[in-house]
Amino acid sequence: MEHIEIILTGFFTLVSTALVGYYAYNQKTKDKMTDLKIEQVKKENEEKSAKNNRYTGIIFGELWHLLNRLETDRCFILQPHPAGRSLYVSVILEVCRKSISSVKNVVRNVPVSDISQFAKALATIEYLHIDDVDTEVDDMRAKSLMKMSGSTHLSIRQLINFDHEWVGSLVVENLGQREIDHELTEEMMRSVAHTIQFILPPIN
Repeated sequence: MEHIEIILTGFFTLVSTALVGYYAYNQKTKDKMTDLKIEQVKKENEEKSAKNNRYTGIIFGELWHLLNRLETDRCFILQPHPAGRSLYVSVILEVCRKSISSVKNVVRNVPVSDISQFAKALATIEYLHIDDVDTEVDDMRAKSLMKMSGSTHLSIRQLINFDHEWVGSLVVENLGQREIDHELTEEMMRSVAHTIQFILPPIN
């Protein structure tokens, strides 16, 4: 009987040791896999950030080109966000002439529901030109934002993604009484839109 107890004790000790060893090995393997996943996510985020920075640089270059070539006052991109849901609109990317105020602080996290009529037009109409905000903009909230920004004459070009979904609007503004070459403006905005619409970093 004592001999059997010794055998059983040894057996259970062996099994316990094996289980502890297996658990430790399994946990170590899981920890390594977790570390690898963390490193992979970190690397992917760094690559995505670098790519977005390159794209942003290209977009700013195009905006400056528009501003100078058209001799206008302000160029910016109005973007719906978050991506795929379009609950708000904001201006993040913008260039202005000296002494011209920015619209970024005015148009930031504006609920789409507040400008639903104007947002629908932006999402469905390829190109818009507004010569008189007072008489041509019916959406009262959108009109209010434009007047707060000093907007008078606007040319707006729709930006879409590969699924033909609205991802933003390219806007060129002339705040003075300078004569506008509508044909050149539309042609250049079409060209710039084709360059930037598929590389436009989303606002999350």
